[in-house]
Amino acid sequence: MARWLGFAAGATAAAALLVPEIRGRERRAPWPIVLAARPALAGAVGAVAAGAATARPLRPLALGAATVAAAVLADPRRRSRGTTGPTRLTVLVANVWQGRADAAALAAILRAERPDLVVLPEAGERFLARLKEDVTDLEYRAWSAPPPHPHHRVPDDPDGPWTSVLAAPRLGDVHVAPARAGGLYGWLEVSGGGLDGVRVLAAHPVAPTPGLVQRWSDEIDALAAWRAAAGAPTVIAGDLNSTTEHRALAPLGDARAPGRPPTWPSHWHRRIGFRIDHVLAGGGIAVRSTRVIDLPGSDHRAVLAHLG
Repeated sequence: MARWLGFAAGATAAAALLVPEIRGRERRAPWPIVLAARPALAGAVGAVAAGAATARPLRPLALGAATVAAAVLADPRRRSRGTTGPTRLTVLVANVWQGRADAAALAAILRAERPDLVVLPEAGERFLARLKEDVTDLEYRAWSAPPPHPHHRVPDDPDGPWTSVLAAPRLGDVHVAPARAGGLYGWLEVSGGGLDGVRVLAAHPVAPTPGLVQRWSDEIDALAAWRAAAGAPTVIAGDLNSTTEHRALAPLGDARAPGRPPTWPSHWHRRIGFRIDHVLAGGGIAVRSTRVIDLPGSDHRAVLAHLG
């Protein structure tokens, strides 16, 4: 009985740290930040438990904690699930870090990959002017969305709180407009033209930092509500400031978003960090494959997604 009680105590303690969803706390501070680091925390719990298991009195406690950590690490949500079939849409997401990214390097990516749609969080008209100098011959059309209204948590910056979209000539006369379901930063909705009924939302919810956790939660819900109301195949693309550890990401697209390689922060090793930039699809369109691309000058890496 003592061993079972020790096992249960260890499992309960590990679950309290690693699975806040059990008590409905995943959207309360500081848990969104803790959840983003859950794989690393689970690994640390497992390592500590392995060390503690060498002491016989602590073995049941350690085994309980290690069991929960192993279950967390085995969660299939982190696995990429591509689908076979032809590509009908290619989307690039590249957060340009308040316009600091190397515009020439981004232009080289566009020239090499020729995405149909380019979603640029933290890019406004100032950054677009720099980018256009290097991609004039590609004939992309460009739109930008400023923050919808002043807010004390939104920087007064010509790039930071904006979101921009580029559309390739093959998409024809697409319709691009600020999204009514937007957040503190500018969001854009793209439809029509060669998208063949697909509706795309270029979004940038706030990060769940202290003081903004509830706002982050509300904006993620706004993305889910937009998708539910779309009544068509949907794509949600951007810096979503959420990872596969956040259950709130699941309603945004049927295709699983891979957790690796990370996209932020880009100055860390590619095995370390967080995959917070996503292209999520559903309702009749699916992600075929994704690739993470380094973007000099930005604190994010870009994500290139093929959909069909």
